[in-house]
Amino acid sequence: MTLSISKPIWQKLSLLPAVLLLASCGGGDPASTANLSGQVSSVASLAGGKATHYAASRFLEQAAMGPSPASVAQVKAQGIDVWIAAQLKLPPTLVVTPPSLYDYELNIDKPAETRMWEFMRTNNVNLLIGAEDQLRVRTTWVLSNFLVVSYNKILPYGIVEYQNLLQKNAFGQYGDLLKAMTRNPSMGAYLDNYQNRKSQLNENYGRELMQLFSVGLVQLNLNGTPKRDASGKVIETYSQKDVIEITRALTGWHFAEPNVKRKSANGSNYGKPMEAEWKDQHDTGAKTFLGKTIPAGQDAYKDLDSLVEILVTHPNTAPFVSLRLIQGMTTSDPSPEYLQRVATVFRDTKGNLSKVITAILTDPEARSGDVPGKSTANFGRIKDPLLIFASGFRGLGCKIAPKNPWNSTEVVVGNQQQFGAPSVFNFFPPNHRTQGTNVLAPEQKMLNSIEFANRMNYFSNRMSDENLLRDAGCDVDIFKTAQAVSDEKLVDLLNDRYFRGALPASVAKSLIDTNQNLWEKNKGLKLTGGMLDMAAVTPIFGVSK
Repeated sequence: MTLSISKPIWQKLSLLPAVLLLASCGGGDPASTANLSGQVSSVASLAGGKATHYAASRFLEQAAMGPSPASVAQVKAQGIDVWIAAQLKLPPTLVVTPPSLYDYELNIDKPAETRMWEFMRTNNVNLLIGAEDQLRVRTTWVLSNFLVVSYNKILPYGIVEYQNLLQKNAFGQYGDLLKAMTRNPSMGAYLDNYQNRKSQLNENYGRELMQLFSVGLVQLNLNGTPKRDASGKVIETYSQKDVIEITRALTGWHFAEPNVKRKSANGSNYGKPMEAEWKDQHDTGAKTFLGKTIPAGQDAYKDLDSLVEILVTHPNTAPFVSLRLIQGMTTSDPSPEYLQRVATVFRDTKGNLSKVITAILTDPEARSGDVPGKSTANFGRIKDPLLIFASGFRGLGCKIAPKNPWNSTEVVVGNQQQFGAPSVFNFFPPNHRTQGTNVLAPEQKMLNSIEFANRMNYFSNRMSDENLLRDAGCDVDIFKTAQAVSDEKLVDLLNDRYFRGALPASVAKSLIDTNQNLWEKNKGLKLTGGMLDMAAVTPIFGVSK
């Protein structure tokens, strides 16, 4: 559905440069931070193992899909280390698809097809908003951004099962994740490995398994800097011969139970791992790649074990994967020292993701910014559009994602649809740099006119229906009460929920002035949404640092 831009949106757009300028100048300086009611925000540093409101909120921008009132209270009470340990013990939240939803014929039973798409989108997004295991959910989301599968090619039941796979393996060994992913039918179909056989090789998956999922294109030092030859030229990690050899090791896999008749919506048997069904099509000869040899005479299962061992222990994998995880959680451009500390944990534990994630989140560079103004240079990351969406509703205290006011059967998340990447290279390349600098900023690739136009009316439109917000368990009454008292009281509440209690007074005033003449300001949480729309385009909300 195309949404028309109302007059108040144009009014907001006219004030946008001023808001952006104010946010950039104000930063998080506690000296310029005050609630409009006159109370100075508490921005003290960590004390006694507990976390301040500022520190807890900032941490949850990195370790969850955004801070919620409940999660902030937990981190403040427990401290960061205890919260991480507790999260690592939680079982994975999984989405269980009833067989009736995927038991239909494609292009014939259109109502069933629509129901399955709605089920996938709604439940995957609800996981982001309301799942208790938020550290796992955030890790799964980060993994999904470089271990890419997309519904542009995969059916919705397959997407649900792929997310479940990432959830189950998010805190395990990276090698186990690679094995499970290799046998996952969604990945098998997305990168065509189900077609890979001895008599007709398909290099697609084997190539991306090295290029995007493990060792990368260029040889790396442990701190992520490229290795160079005597002439100063970077050294490539693998050759075309390596691609062919790893592809040979991956032959013979096919969807499980190929002789069982299933309806076309689940023709790939998405709920079960692929099996070595084409035994005569697995190449049992010796394969040599990346300087290692897989012995002859092994079946597809043993070859997969050997292949993954080679990849996980390759010197490149620790810094390559660690960089992807750091970029998705704390900072897009980590220092070589930060990356080396994390990569060392990866190397020494052979990719124990729970230990790697803990190292990322508790590193001194990650936590120095818990004291306002103390972040290291260039530290932080631009929030992806999906994070803006998720953090918006988590800050509202929602238990699930609110439905679309114009279509109550669907959830609309904006321009970054989860598992909707246009290609295996995701929505943005991990090596994208800010124009005119050498600073890595992958997410900046998504900041275009379409994205900003979407943000300018996203929350106000979706907060216009109070009943839908109540159905999602959002804190409607708290925000309505604040709205009813004064604009200043509402900004105080937004400051607490979305700005770590450190909103610069100049930006707070701009949020009020911009929405002064909002013609629907008394409709539901329309005013709250209007202020969030403006906040979403400011660096102080749109950049986590």
